[in-house]
Amino acid sequence: MSDEAEKPKDEDRKAFFGDGFFAWQGGGKTYQKEMYEATQYNVEKYWGGFSEESVDEASYRLPDWAIGPFRKYESNPIFAPAEEGWDRGRFGGGVHNGSVVRKDGKFYYIYRGEEPLREDYWGGAEEGLTDMGAMDYICDIGVAVSSDGIHFERAAGCGQLFRRGEDEDFSFEDVCVVKHEDTYYLYCNKWDWRDFSNPKGNGVFIATSKDLLHWVKVGLAFPEATRIHRNPCVLQNPDNEAVRANGKFVMYVNDGLIAYSDDLIHWESREMSEFWPGGEGCFALADYSDAHPDGILLFTGGHHTGHFYAVGEVFLTKSNPEQALAWLPRPVLIAEERYPWEDARSAANPDEIISYFRDTIFFTGMTRHEGQWMAYYGGSEVYTCLALADAKQKYG
Repeated sequence: MSDEAEKPKDEDRKAFFGDGFFAWQGGGKTYQKEMYEATQYNVEKYWGGFSEESVDEASYRLPDWAIGPFRKYESNPIFAPAEEGWDRGRFGGGVHNGSVVRKDGKFYYIYRGEEPLREDYWGGAEEGLTDMGAMDYICDIGVAVSSDGIHFERAAGCGQLFRRGEDEDFSFEDVCVVKHEDTYYLYCNKWDWRDFSNPKGNGVFIATSKDLLHWVKVGLAFPEATRIHRNPCVLQNPDNEAVRANGKFVMYVNDGLIAYSDDLIHWESREMSEFWPGGEGCFALADYSDAHPDGILLFTGGHHTGHFYAVGEVFLTKSNPEQALAWLPRPVLIAEERYPWEDARSAANPDEIISYFRDTIFFTGMTRHEGQWMAYYGGSEVYTCLALADAKQKYG
């Protein structure tokens, strides 16, 4: 159990989340070298508010509420930027941070794809002359399909789902998808680079679908917000169906925020009285454990015991989804230098540096299939990789 002394300081949390826009989201050639140096393992900079009590990793065993240990798929990465087109990637980003949902025996990967920002986006202004002049990328959402959850093919006609018409100049990123009854609900981050700090135009965006291929835009989930709401994690079960807690659907949002809804469209947020270490939410899971039928397992991604971005786990309950009962003292997934695609290098040419995100693991998609948890994480923010863990329990 965690005690008061171990809870992260509020100033540490604010330093991480900032005003809702992270410093490392920036781009531009002048920024790349700085970030490449900054995203290395650093205990002083990236401890993340965890207890400094030592852990004997040789004898440590995960508590029964946790999922893991995870093992990385031997043939990673499983999905890479296209050779050309809207999701061809750019220096520092590619195809990642998507949701995986199973339907009719298939795996659907609804993912974030990146491309370089078009040259005239800033109206000819030189880099640095505007508030966000260094931004050099833009994202949209695509769909890929697989029969085994490993080998994915892009679905024809399902690329660049949202950046059309009046939304052409917005960036859509980091996906959460859940099913309820006969409808799929997609939540992602929407950004307007020209006015990125305005919560009236930025934050959690909603779309719906009946088949995971064709999507109808709904709009911002928090149109009246006075601060940025981002990185939506809607509580779901191992079959990626939305789960209620105390009669309400639950969404974990950034910076100590939580939101509730009756219909998965209209959301009301509130600030939690306390927070936990580990950064932003990745994935929120319920109904996953026989031993803890009321349990919620929230995966987090951010500064973690020296890692720039690693994945941790926090334990809460449906009875009180705002109070963390415990969290793991060490991450369950970290980037490793031995894998080029996790060390900012090309999978095809390991001598080529293609990203400044060196010590960075983050995921927003996971499902349970044939006795295994399948978590889809980003390698250096460029590739999609797979990690597996035994699903020892049969709850749900």
